[in-house]
Amino acid sequence: METKFNVFEILQIAEKVELRGARFYLKAGELFKDSQRRDIYHKLASWKARHAKIWARLRKRFSEKTGEFGTFDPDNYVLSNPGVMAGLTWFDSKQAGLRRLTGCETKQEILRDAVRRENEIIVFYQGLKDFARDPASQGVVDQVVGQENRHITLILQLLQQVSTTSD
Repeated sequence: METKFNVFEILQIAEKVELRGARFYLKAGELFKDSQRRDIYHKLASWKARHAKIWARLRKRFSEKTGEFGTFDPDNYVLSNPGVMAGLTWFDSKQAGLRRLTGCETKQEILRDAVRRENEIIVFYQGLKDFARDPASQGVVDQVVGQENRHITLILQLLQQVSTTSD
């Protein structure tokens, strides 16, 4: 049986990925005593939480407009639980998911790691596009990837700012 996700489900996956990312960054920030480094993680968490709200609003509007919701198929756990797909990303608040952060990383290391993680999320979405049900679903994946690319741009700008100041 082939699994294909509709627009509603892709937005639901995107929302869950962002929420997992926000939790990850908040948990990672707890490792740092230095308020400037902790603030970087809080800023990243804030961006992720804001994006989760955007995807939730779009999902709600889509459902109200089309009457389409997620698919329930008791024989296909992944299709019935699109949040499972979000679990395939790197976001995890357990120590293994935190990639053994020490709390001593520099601001530059934190931001470079964030860019790497964003790139991995883009790869995840590019793979998810193969499971999009129709052109509208593929368009939503492209929209999510575009948002992730903008997030990378913001992180790189922040990296440039902290690189010109001392750590």
